[in-house]
Amino acid sequence: MHSHRSRLPLLFAGAGLAAAAAFVVTCCWSGGLAVPLPAVVDAPALATPAADLVARGTGDQRSDAQGLHGALGAPAGSTFRYRLVDRSDFTFVSPEAGTHPGGRLHLECEVTTTVLDRRGDETLLREQFAALRFFGSDGREVAGDPVQQQLAAAAVAPVLVRLEATGKVLGYGFADGLDGDQRNFLRGVLGVLHFPAPIDGVAVWSITDSDTTGDYTARCELLPSADAEQRHVRRTRERYQHVAGHDEPPLHELRGRGEAVFSLRQGWIVSTSLDEGMSLQLPLLDLRVDSQRKADAVLVEAGHVRLEPAPAADWERATAPATGAGERIGGFAATNQREAWRQRLAGVTLDQLLRELQDLLAQADTDREVLDGAFQRLQWFVRLDETAAAEIGQRIVLRELHGDAAGVALSSLGAAGTDAAQAVLVQVRADRSLAAEVRQAATISALQLETPSPALVDGLLRDAQEPVEASGSAMLVLGALAPRQGAPLADGRSALESLLALEPAAAARGELATWLLAVGNAAPPQTVAIVRRHVDHSDPAVRAAACVALRRIADPIVVGLLVEHGLADAAADVRLEALLVLGRRREPAARAALQQIAQTDPDEQLRRRAQDLLQNG
Repeated sequence: MHSHRSRLPLLFAGAGLAAAAAFVVTCCWSGGLAVPLPAVVDAPALATPAADLVARGTGDQRSDAQGLHGALGAPAGSTFRYRLVDRSDFTFVSPEAGTHPGGRLHLECEVTTTVLDRRGDETLLREQFAALRFFGSDGREVAGDPVQQQLAAAAVAPVLVRLEATGKVLGYGFADGLDGDQRNFLRGVLGVLHFPAPIDGVAVWSITDSDTTGDYTARCELLPSADAEQRHVRRTRERYQHVAGHDEPPLHELRGRGEAVFSLRQGWIVSTSLDEGMSLQLPLLDLRVDSQRKADAVLVEAGHVRLEPAPAADWERATAPATGAGERIGGFAATNQREAWRQRLAGVTLDQLLRELQDLLAQADTDREVLDGAFQRLQWFVRLDETAAAEIGQRIVLRELHGDAAGVALSSLGAAGTDAAQAVLVQVRADRSLAAEVRQAATISALQLETPSPALVDGLLRDAQEPVEASGSAMLVLGALAPRQGAPLADGRSALESLLALEPAAAARGELATWLLAVGNAAPPQTVAIVRRHVDHSDPAVRAAACVALRRIADPIVVGLLVEHGLADAAADVRLEALLVLGRRREPAARAALQQIAQTDPDEQLRRRAQDLLQNG
């Protein structure tokens, strides 16, 4: 049973999960005016079942395939119709809130690929969706969902694709008027049909490719095939070199594989199958997103149409990058979510919501999901009603709202993140007549802000600079918000510059360990150099904080620092922090270090913890 006070961090984490869910689903998945198409000289002349083509082939297509690009050598005018099933599921994990569903996208459709033209080693394709349907977790078709309707609208117009001979996508040509969500959705689904082509005489090779998440490296293998006219390729993704929206790739792990079968008779793909997953560490409130995707595409019919060469304008249109980097994501989903909450809260008053919250908190044992539901209603009310934040602030100042109810209400302001909500957080934090726990709740609530205001950051910095009771928490929150800062501070410096400048004052006050943890929250490029200065400090608390500060740094050098200093430390607390950070890494050296601790560390609790990390990592 949790006390009321212990529930509050769960509410903060719940708000972060909601924000992260919207971000990741749209990034990983994310038509209108029609794209002009080459003129068709003759109507489709062939509509041959795929099984027949695989069995006997066609003489012209086989000749062109061998003479041009082998497995992707189908001549202009070739058409391939696929039946495609695609299932993606997302789960979010946080230390405070546990595991939560993060969203899903399950669909079935048909896609017809037409080879439009060739220029040297490049091929121009047209890919057209048909019979697109979405399904819920119960397997039933979903109808009427506004977001899915918008995605379906994007699939009405055909997509142009410029393809390299290796199978790599060089560019997409989307219909005018599509937003980032729609373009990423099309990229994601069509990616099932784009696969690295086999290389003659090569059994294993490496590639660099792109998808909606970013740029990744992968290992490719040529697998045995019973049919001499087929090539079976397996792709195993290794790591992302760049992830959209991040200067450095967050810590992540890729698992699973994809496979494709190419027909040399047809010069194209016969089938693809993906069973791939990813665990991605998000800096927001120490969250991890686990995604799993299973997709299959099977060729059901192949044919041929006679085409004029594609005009230069079509080639020039197919230049949108294969990765979703730079796209504005989530706009349509956010608009629909806002409208849905507006309808849901029609006729509801702030008095009703606060009374509901206080009644729930008065119960001895409240279901967390029920409490989180009340929290979500309150934060959306604040987003939609411009006066609600100020009214909540007034009730807190007048002590009409206090204790845990005030804490949850302040958390709703942080989740809402509006200018009015931030102004109240600034006001409450600065009011020294209020109870310390209420001001602390306002400080922690700021963790949820996507773009903190200069006034709020200035207030955190003032508290972090002074030897006051709240300086430590203010410094930690300042570190978390520094990478999200918008406008500069009053003195022209960034929040990160101001945080780094606090080192001497923090050391003088005996708060160097807290300062290092704050630096870890910000994870600036200087982190490794800073840790090197303090990893052998005389105070074990400082050494332990130095290890923790490395938790968000992807550079492989981190493993060596933790093994050579953290795990070799005489203090068990320092070894524990190094162990926990290493438990998040996937490098072989990190796993070997965990195994060493599990077998030889003198502390039994550390040995057990290392064993748990090895089993569950």
